[in-house]
Amino acid sequence: MEQAKNNYQILWADDEIALLKPYMIFLYDKGYEVTPVCSGRDAIDAVEEKHFDIVFLDEQMPGLSGI
Repeated sequence: MEQAKNNYQILWADDEIALLKPYMIFLYDKGYEVTPVCSGRDAIDAVEEKHFDIVFLDEQMPGLSGI
């Protein structure tokens, strides 16, 4: 199956990002570009470097939470 190209950028911040790999693969197969990060601080750094159309945040991350 060929990947669709819609160029939507998703930032996904979760301290257990490895558990979300099947979801990220699904989104990639649908044409989304998913950038995973493992902390709130990494999420802030990522949005300072790149534009994202949507950000998925884990509310219960240690340190800087998604809230």
